[in-house]
Amino acid sequence: MSETTSANAIHREFELERMILFSDAVFAIAITLLIIEIKFPELPENFKEPLDLFKMFRHTILEFGAFLLSFFFIGMSWAKHLKIFRYLRAYDGGVIFRNLLSLMFIVVFPFVASGLTHIKSHFLFPYILYFGNIMFIAISNFMLVHYIFRHKPTLSIPGHEPEKLYIYKQSIGFAVTIGLAFFIVLTTAIITGFDRQSILYSTYSIPVLVAMMRRWLKKYKPKKVAVIS
Repeated sequence: MSETTSANAIHREFELERMILFSDAVFAIAITLLIIEIKFPELPENFKEPLDLFKMFRHTILEFGAFLLSFFFIGMSWAKHLKIFRYLRAYDGGVIFRNLLSLMFIVVFPFVASGLTHIKSHFLFPYILYFGNIMFIAISNFMLVHYIFRHKPTLSIPGHEPEKLYIYKQSIGFAVTIGLAFFIVLTTAIITGFDRQSILYSTYSIPVLVAMMRRWLKKYKPKKVAVIS
């Protein structure tokens, strides 16, 4: 009986490892797709020096800006995913669904990032779409954390309550912060008729909200992260 239980536990651990490896692969592919579409600008035929390098690389610079911003958000999402799954010892259909939902918005990142280079003074929809995707990542991340640490706490390893609480509060803070920022930007856009200057000013609320969230999280941050054996 003990041998059967041990075999089932090993098999279950292997299945959990497969889900983690699959998730890591999705993050890696999404980051790769961000850069794969950025090409070196074509040189004009019969060009003569000196070239206007800024004009020549202007579109490429914008693409790299979108790449760096998206790389940061995907990397941050992967770090959060890593922290969540280091406390996971079992899984069920709910974990699989919420994990796939979160990964879906990660996969969408290369698409919405490519739209940032098409932003014009009279066409800011790509900016709203990009911001909205980040919001959905934050919400899906909260759904996953809430399910594992609150709805089905037996799926996580026992103990380490301060660390789990901090991850839970962090997911709430991130979702609320991004959600409020998106609401402010979208509301400003609708009220002002998508006025570029007004939308730009509304984005100044983001660092303020982030600073408030970080200050709120300080009281939940554990002094020392416990080692998981």
